[in-house]
Amino acid sequence: MDIRKFVQTQETALKKYRRTYKLLDFLTIFTLLYTLMVVLSIDQALPLIRSFEVRAGTNYSIAGLSIAFETVVLLVASALMSLLLTFILHIRDKKIRTIELVEQKYPGLRERLRTAYDNIGLDNIVANDLRQAVSSAVEKVRPSVFFRKKRVNFGLIVLIASVLLLAFITLNDIHADMTPGDWENLLPFVPDGSTDDLPEQDDDTQETNGSENLTGESAVVVVEGTEVDLSLPPGSGVGFNEGNETEQDTDFEASSSYEIDAISSETYYESFPQGYETVIKSYFEKMAEE
Repeated sequence: MDIRKFVQTQETALKKYRRTYKLLDFLTIFTLLYTLMVVLSIDQALPLIRSFEVRAGTNYSIAGLSIAFETVVLLVASALMSLLLTFILHIRDKKIRTIELVEQKYPGLRERLRTAYDNIGLDNIVANDLRQAVSSAVEKVRPSVFFRKKRVNFGLIVLIASVLLLAFITLNDIHADMTPGDWENLLPFVPDGSTDDLPEQDDDTQETNGSENLTGESAVVVVEGTEVDLSLPPGSGVGFNEGNETEQDTDFEASSSYEIDAISSETYYESFPQGYETVIKSYFEKMAEE
C-alpha cells in the first residue's frame, strides 16, 4: 500500500471525526448556555442596553412562528459564546499529526511510519526495505479505529439531557423573578442614561444664556488712552422691550434746526460758458421757487 495515500486517507477520516466532535460540543454548550440565560432572566437586562432599548418587546415572524426580540438576542449570544468555547476546546486538534496518532494506536509502527513517510522520495536499499515493511503493516489499519465512540456517546447523552432540561424549563416557565430595575441595581456598570457625568454649568451662566442684558452695565474699552463706552443705549435695538423704562443720556448738544426750505446750490458759480451766467442763475432760482 502506498504510504502517502494511506496517510491522506487517515487524515480525511480524522477531519470528519473531529467535525463530529465539534458539532456535538457546540450543540451541547449552546443548549446549556441558552438554558442558563433563560433561568437567570437575562432578557430582562436587555432594555438597559441603549442599542436594544428601542427594539425590546417587539416580535418577529419566522416560519409562521412569533419570536420575541429578546429570544433572538439570547440565541445569538449563546451561539457566539458556544463558537468561542468550542474553538478553545479544539484549538490543539490540528497540532496533532495523523502519523503520531497511528503510531500511538499501533506501537509496532512507532518511528518507522514517520521515517518512511519523511524519506518517501529516497531511493536506496534501506529506504526501500523500510517502505515495503511499513506498507505491509499499514494494510491492517482501518480509519474507524480512530473514531472515539465513548466520547460521541457521552456527548449525545449530555446533549439530549440538555434539550430535555430546556424543554422542561420552557414549558413550566421556570426563571428568576428579575426585572430591569433589579438588573440595574445588580449591574451598576450598565449605563442608565443619566446626565451625572455631564459637566456642571454655572448658575450665573445658565441664567444669562439666551437673555443677555444689552442695556446693563456699560462695556468700556480703552482706545489710545481714552475710555470708549461700547454698550447699547436703551431703545437702540429693534425688538428689545425692557420691563422698566430707563433714563436716556441727554448729555449732548442739539443740532441747529433748519427751516424746511430749499437752499440753492452754489455750484452754478463754477466755471460756465461765458455770457450764460445770468441765464443759468435765473434758471436755478426759478427751480428753487417751485
